[in-house]
Amino acid sequence: MSRRSKQLEAALQQGEHLHAAGRLQEAEQVYRQILAVDPRHADTTHMLGVLAMQSGHPDAALDLFDGAIAVKPLVSSYHLHRAHALLALGRPTDAVAACRIALRTKSNNAEAYQVLGHAHSDALQPGEALRAYREAARLKPDLPNLFNNLGTALRNIGALEEAETRLREAVHRAPNDPGAQLNLSRVLKDLGKTADAESLLRGALRQQPSDPVLLYNLSLLLLLTGRDAEACPGWEQRFAARAVPDRRDPRQQWSGEDLNGRTLLVYAEQGLGDTIQFCRYLPALAGNVVFEAPPRLRHLLATLPGAPSMVSPGELVTADLVCPLMSIPARTGMPIPTKVPYLAAEPDRVARWRDRIGTAGLKIGIAWQGNPGRTQDRGRSIPLRAFAPLAAVPGVRLIGLQKNDGTEQLQYPIAVETLGPDFDSGPDGFLDTAAAMMCVDLVITCDTSIAHLAGALRRPVWVALQTVPNWRWQLGREDSPWYPTMRLFRQTERDEWEPVFAAMAAALAAA
Repeated sequence: MSRRSKQLEAALQQGEHLHAAGRLQEAEQVYRQILAVDPRHADTTHMLGVLAMQSGHPDAALDLFDGAIAVKPLVSSYHLHRAHALLALGRPTDAVAACRIALRTKSNNAEAYQVLGHAHSDALQPGEALRAYREAARLKPDLPNLFNNLGTALRNIGALEEAETRLREAVHRAPNDPGAQLNLSRVLKDLGKTADAESLLRGALRQQPSDPVLLYNLSLLLLLTGRDAEACPGWEQRFAARAVPDRRDPRQQWSGEDLNGRTLLVYAEQGLGDTIQFCRYLPALAGNVVFEAPPRLRHLLATLPGAPSMVSPGELVTADLVCPLMSIPARTGMPIPTKVPYLAAEPDRVARWRDRIGTAGLKIGIAWQGNPGRTQDRGRSIPLRAFAPLAAVPGVRLIGLQKNDGTEQLQYPIAVETLGPDFDSGPDGFLDTAAAMMCVDLVITCDTSIAHLAGALRRPVWVALQTVPNWRWQLGREDSPWYPTMRLFRQTERDEWEPVFAAMAAALAAA
């Protein structure tokens, strides 16, 4: 090694020592001094990228890692840290590729397998994530947070009992880690152990009482168990917890006070079903209110009596205050409005679909598939074949209300009448669906927007729910405080739909 190389190596060791001590600015000065002498010093370029990641600049870090790899392409750690940067930039597929290169250059790199698990998890590939985490555990079981990762991946594939075991081990190894406690509480909730889940969350909150993620998850548990008023403060943490994207509107947030001549902009924040469920609060708001509605729903929501004026996202609105739609009950203390129906189908559209559907038989509109792109969809959607007992009831006609996702299951040999390619084919959502619902005797659906629309129209609707459903359906009850014409049929065993539909078929036969 030349004298110059030795000097650069010594300087790098000094920079790494400062870096490890948390003296980041001094470390950066040393790294840049080295690069001023040798711009192609790959190890220094790499360490400067690590520092950029720690400073919250993954884009700059990625450029630096690419620079280091261009000089020394076979260093596993370079590719591993590049994967970290790609994950931070929301590019999980590219991160998977980076991890694969890291593993080709060092096949027993447990850390690379762990990050590969993160990448597959972010890419919504839970099975691949679990395989990667298991390999990391085989190689290096004491990796930080690994049992937490394993437990989360197991939860994502529905292996809840093993997930509980792994997460209890994670909590045992890191008893003060609120992340492990949070993930264990989620699994306990999924298993129906709500009291244990709540105890765990409250214990974590004693350590970090202002943590928005913990507060939000506690609110979901409180809502699930019917304690709505107690849940309100934590529910308001959903944006800080990053459970819902925060639009970061610079205008003042409305707290439920009198408007006193000011203009309030309320905006839809989550799915179409959420908007249908919560739009009922809008007519009760006194004063100058404007509602920013999803474009596909504007036509349907125009049937809401007393609805405020509506705009689409991106339209210029002069407003003094803003409020997310699903914050109205928490900020006002308003109970669930009891006026149902609060949406309506267009009469001419109803007449058209009544002619097409006809009057023969017991007409049941069905929907079985939610949005498969949402992580919450696991356990909610139902295989179409599960509806077969309903088709076997004499006189029953099953009429498909499903659009797009899930329609490929119509190949299953079950008699489902479809409503043709023109059914809700325009830019406005649910107009034909609403009209068709007025022409059937009953709607039976999984937990999706179809359930909310049927309830808002005051149509008879049965909803098939998993053992521990979304918070809005609560636990144990057969009715819903949101919709008076709704009946809830719940799984008694996780992932078992056969008893649910057997109970529905029996109820139909007895009617």
